[in-house]
Amino acid sequence: MDTFAMHELRQEVDKKYVGFNPQSGKVKPVHIATGAFRIILGHSFTAEGIKKISYVMGAKGQIPKGNQLSEVIKYLADNNAVDMSEINEQEIGSFRWMLQKLLNTDNGVYGIDDHMLAYSAGASQFVTAKGILEDAGEFIGGIIKEYCPSLGEYIKTILTNNNDAISLIFEPVLDKGEVSPVGAVLRHTEIVAFENPNNSLKVYLNSLKDAGECLKFQLENHPNKLAQLRLFILFCCYELIRYMALLESFYCEGGFRPILLDFTNGKKGSVSQTSGLCYSQLHKAISRFYAWGFAQALNASGWNKEALLNVDVPLYDKNKQLNAKTKQELQSMWNIAQNNIAEMSDEDARLEAGMAINDMIAIEATSHPVNYMRKLGTEVGLLYPPTNFHTDKRFILADDILESLLRCCVTPNETVTSAELRNRLYERLGIVVGGTEEDATRLQSIGSIVYADADALARNFELFSGVLQQMNFAEQLPDGIMQIRFGGNK
Repeated sequence: MDTFAMHELRQEVDKKYVGFNPQSGKVKPVHIATGAFRIILGHSFTAEGIKKISYVMGAKGQIPKGNQLSEVIKYLADNNAVDMSEINEQEIGSFRWMLQKLLNTDNGVYGIDDHMLAYSAGASQFVTAKGILEDAGEFIGGIIKEYCPSLGEYIKTILTNNNDAISLIFEPVLDKGEVSPVGAVLRHTEIVAFENPNNSLKVYLNSLKDAGECLKFQLENHPNKLAQLRLFILFCCYELIRYMALLESFYCEGGFRPILLDFTNGKKGSVSQTSGLCYSQLHKAISRFYAWGFAQALNASGWNKEALLNVDVPLYDKNKQLNAKTKQELQSMWNIAQNNIAEMSDEDARLEAGMAINDMIAIEATSHPVNYMRKLGTEVGLLYPPTNFHTDKRFILADDILESLLRCCVTPNETVTSAELRNRLYERLGIVVGGTEEDATRLQSIGSIVYADADALARNFELFSGVLQQMNFAEQLPDGIMQIRFGGNK
């Protein structure tokens, strides 16, 4: 019997409903950075000089044509970029190794071609043409460019300023290359949700705008350009994860899922359990969205109940050879789905098939949207334990992403109370920390038993307050009221 390829359905859903392809477990923040920077700038750069002097050798020992040391030295001499009377060949060779490690700090340089590299740097000359894993960065960059233009313009301004330490190292060859404009069409404008945004999407976009504008004011008052860009990229990564978790609400009338931050120092308790439950609800929401999306794709291709009952087990790639164990497992899952479908309407049958396809992709594909979210969240310090191998996660934040999110809630020289901070964390970022009965009520939306009661949440907030004080972001007043503020001077 004929069948269909699941990866084709997946590509269709991502293109039509998501806006990028969360299909790799290797995504890193540097990929998000390069994609976002390219869209915000509106152009890319060939980085001829940077590539020539900073790429020495690949992981397998290969040296790209034209990048041998003798040719690099000639290139530098021809461009008056080095005085050979003050440096020898061995020193230049050692210096190049240092440059390669510097630009590959985030392990985003896989080769010398644009599609294989994402530089760990913060100027427009390091933003090359589109590479692998950068589509999500392009997506969030486009949203910021349209819905939070003040933040986008500020990031564009600092990217065109070459006064940071990395840019200064490359100054002799920094501008050697050509500028190319990127396409004018932003990714999000081509997906269904943005054609007629529902209330959930409008709330998300408004909250992103409020958070982004606040962050922009904070970045303007931060003394370090590269640190500013890092805070911005952490914000982008967080908003991407939040967007993925909300896809169900944009299309399927799914509920809003809050995020409970756990400050109990990794201790197993009610707060830890509830934070873990919040995480599991996020990836369940993603899976429900994809089941719905696959049902839409099946409908568009004319698959009804009868056809689904008679089709052979779908494969991720029909040309891929499966081992016997995997084939048997997929066949068993599809048989169960077909048994359920037999008593259903066409619409319900497609949804049942979509649920089965989502589960089967998790087995056969190299990665799954849930894995993508977990990988990105682990990379930026949003999830704990801090390795991607642990699938059971909870929201324990590293200091730098906590700082980025706090800077989305308090402007420079502004002083807010703990109550106001709680409201802003929830309204702008969907975050709950605890401290009030209202927080317990908000957590009830996760749709399961709420392990953390008001007392446990109050204790969690006390621990959170202690962290803020250690970071010099908060002060405990004599009357017991905590005030949160960031300095406003550069």
